[in-house]
Amino acid sequence: MIAEPVAAETLTDSIVRHGVRSILAGAVSEKPFPHLSFAGFFSDAVYARLTTGWPDLDRYVDLNGARTRKQYTLWDRRVEAGDPERTALWRAVSDALSAQAIQDAFREKLDSGLRLRAKGSGEGWPLPMHPQPVLYADFDGYAIKPHPDTRRKVLTVLIYMPEDDSRSELGTTVYKVSPMGVFHWKSYGLVKVKTAPFLPNTGFAFVVIHPAHSLLHTSWHGRETIALDNARPRNTILNTYYAKPPKAGEGENEYG
Repeated sequence: MIAEPVAAETLTDSIVRHGVRSILAGAVSEKPFPHLSFAGFFSDAVYARLTTGWPDLDRYVDLNGARTRKQYTLWDRRVEAGDPERTALWRAVSDALSAQAIQDAFREKLDSGLRLRAKGSGEGWPLPMHPQPVLYADFDGYAIKPHPDTRRKVLTVLIYMPEDDSRSELGTTVYKVSPMGVFHWKSYGLVKVKTAPFLPNTGFAFVVIHPAHSLLHTSWHGRETIALDNARPRNTILNTYYAKPPKAGEGENEYG
């Protein structure tokens, strides 16, 4: 009996397989709100290709008047990266980030947070989740005040993409409500809990929990002003799962 030929694994399939393993091996923290830390989302070989194959900067769009944040839209397949090879590479990443297996892995690891949101939001179960991956490049002076994310977002995933570990302090900061917050009026009465390290090929994900869902578990996060050489922007992949399918032009500057 002649065995059926086995199809070669595509780049997208490889990223999904590696990503699922990374997510499921990640560490979940329940306080101050359910969040997940994971490492090695991409294989070393793929990560090296990505960090040396960024889309041309003129393919990004400015997201704020200060010109400190630019976005390259992965989920919109009309956007070209600059040449066919890089366009194909980033489309494979977009397809992987949009895969059901990746979503299922996040659902499994952050089930407690999703149930907490569902209980407070009345959205039903399972919560609908529609992925919208983008690339962000942040420049000197970028900052975003503590915020929980809009209720239209269900799950926020950040994959940090630095070329090395020399700027680990540039990650997203987690906040919580505290009586000590009265001394931190610039942070809306919140206090810092921790800052996720901005390390190569690592990730930070959390369920979006608004004060209307749970006052004690609101997903407060932000980023104080960063100082860096604009020749080396702070590169991050953001994969946001929305409660409804995305529409063109709906991207928001609501990430740390």
